[in-house]
Amino acid sequence: MEEKQTFIKWVKAHKKELVVAGVSVAALIGIIVGVKHKDSILVLWDSLKKDVVELPTQSAGKSIPMAESIAEMKIIEFPINRNLQNPFDVHDHIRNLPNGNHASLEKLASAAEHGYTLQPGQTWVEGYAKGGKAVQNGKVLL
Repeated sequence: MEEKQTFIKWVKAHKKELVVAGVSVAALIGIIVGVKHKDSILVLWDSLKKDVVELPTQSAGKSIPMAESIAEMKIIEFPINRNLQNPFDVHDHIRNLPNGNHASLEKLASAAEHGYTLQPGQTWVEGYAKGGKAVQNGKVLL
């Protein structure tokens, strides 16, 4: 345990040096990879230059028809997972609150009824259903 505390103190004392060393190592690795794969990077860069289409500049009050601009755009589709998770119950539990917040008197009393004593910065959460559409007694709960 004492070794752990000593190590933590050492890390805190040398935080700046450790950050500089980490950034330096990352930069060095980046340079090495860049030099080793220079040809591949240049080929990729050239292909990206070809794919980028510059928009024509407007001159003398002429405007570009919207249909032409839209026709040149590429549409990228992202897959969307629309499957709903099966509903499940979340049981009563203690939750830690952000700094400076505290539980209401109602939550303190509710926790005490369940046999818990809340510490500062904690609150009591009543059980609830989560995920998908919850059904209770044949009625859909949202």
